[in-house]
Amino acid sequence: MATYQVTGRNGEGSAVVAVSISSIDQEGQLVSEMTVVNAVRDCLVAVPGVGSVVARKYEQVITTV
Repeated sequence: MATYQVTGRNGEGSAVVAVSISSIDQEGQLVSEMTVVNAVRDCLVAVPGVGSVVARKYEQVITTV
């Protein structure tokens, strides 16, 4: 799984709240990663003082030689 950083920013562009999602534990594939990320985005955008929300995805690539 990738790591996601969801950041809520105020009207001036300063970060006011950030949520990091690094794992989702579930039996089988019940909920997709993007469903969880979008739910967090929807939650943060509803917070008073948050003007915009940005989600960034980080993936680590390991190469064995």
